[in-house]
Amino acid sequence: MTNNLENKVILLTGGGTGIGRECALAYARAGASVAVVDRNLDTAETTAVEAGAGCFAIQADVSDGIAVEAAVKTVLGRFARLDAVHNNAGIVGPSKPLHETSEEEWDELQRINLKSVYWTTRYAFAALAQSKGSILNTASMVGLIGQADHAAYVAMKGGMISLTKAMAADYSKLGVRG
Repeated sequence: MTNNLENKVILLTGGGTGIGRECALAYARAGASVAVVDRNLDTAETTAVEAGAGCFAIQADVSDGIAVEAAVKTVLGRFARLDAVHNNAGIVGPSKPLHETSEEEWDELQRINLKSVYWTTRYAFAALAQSKGSILNTASMVGLIGQADHAAYVAMKGGMISLTKAMAADYSKLGVRG
């Protein structure tokens, strides 16, 4: 594998397990320094250690704007730059039709799966514009095709897909890729 991410700094949400963990390891193998952000510090630390030098863990709940702002400031304080934000954090539940989904369940899914993209973009944008960086969002095909018993999740992933397109249109002229 080439080191095509050599000297790049990536903030990765939901990086402690699953897809995020595998992305963190791949980014590190390609030469990047990765801030593995997760609400579970233990899993974030395990991933960061496995990813190697230049990688570190940050505990943050991406549904909390203050926590996301602090995470971005931590990365900028350590590296004085940011080349990419990968919005990967997300939850799947509740697994039920819309009429059975409580307002609290809807709101939690919205904060974690969609509003977190707002928070990371808001707080990282100046650094990304300076580095001509990238914003990556982990969505799902169900955001386009639907899925039974996952109405809230489908809505948030569909929203993320549309938001990603809008962000690409807005930010490409500034050199920030989506």
